[in-house]
Amino acid sequence: MNPALDQTYCRFQAVGRKVLRLCVPALLAVTALTVVASVPAAARTPTIEKPGAPTAVIATPSNDGAGVSWTAPASDGGSPITGYTVTASPGGQTCTTTGATTCTVTGLANGRSYALHVRASNIAGSGRASTVRVSLLPAVSFASPDSFTYPAEQAVVTLSETTSTTVRVDFTTSDGEGVQLFWAAWAGDAASFHPSSGTVRFAPGETTATIPFTVNPTTASGCSVQSMEVGLPCYPAVLVTLVNPEHALLGPTPASSLYYAP
Repeated sequence: MNPALDQTYCRFQAVGRKVLRLCVPALLAVTALTVVASVPAAARTPTIEKPGAPTAVIATPSNDGAGVSWTAPASDGGSPITGYTVTASPGGQTCTTTGATTCTVTGLANGRSYALHVRASNIAGSGRASTVRVSLLPAVSFASPDSFTYPAEQAVVTLSETTSTTVRVDFTTSDGEGVQLFWAAWAGDAASFHPSSGTVRFAPGETTATIPFTVNPTTASGCSVQSMEVGLPCYPAVLVTLVNPEHALLGPTPASSLYYAP
């Protein structure tokens, strides 16, 4: 017989005013301790934290918004990233993704500066933000997509915000769209308009400028057979397009059609 197996393990336990002596065979005590000590570490519940801040954040201004891109944070907190949120300040405009690392914030005001905060999220919540600043340029645009220019032959160009610097934008011309109404017809004839191209300038503080045109001849060639058959007078039309803005962005109406009538 092994003497070690014949031994007992005892301890004293106070219960009220009494003291109990509790004893078990040493073999059972050793076995119990061995089982507890052999619980694998993998059975422990892992700790999940919020993800780190995204890195390499870049913002590109656009008309009334900004495109934002970034790279995933160095740490996902121990759980896969479920999405990203970009928040503009001031204003609170947001864009979100379910994993893509780019989105566009819209509804921003041209001519203003914003801080854009990018956060990653996992099941533990949203992590720390990375911030990038972006300044939106004012938008240059035509006041109207089309105009019947009689008797003044000019196109009106607007700037969305005043600036402290001179804004310039070039323009080009091409044949306008043919139109027939009950009293006259128009044919695309850019050659009848002068100048054919040029530059519009906004001095600091200005928000309106015009492009004056002269028209010669006042009767266009290329009118439809239908209009000539019914004896309608025919006039030239031109499409004016803004290009190459400097210190500004192209706005919602970068082209305008002019229909000349004497």
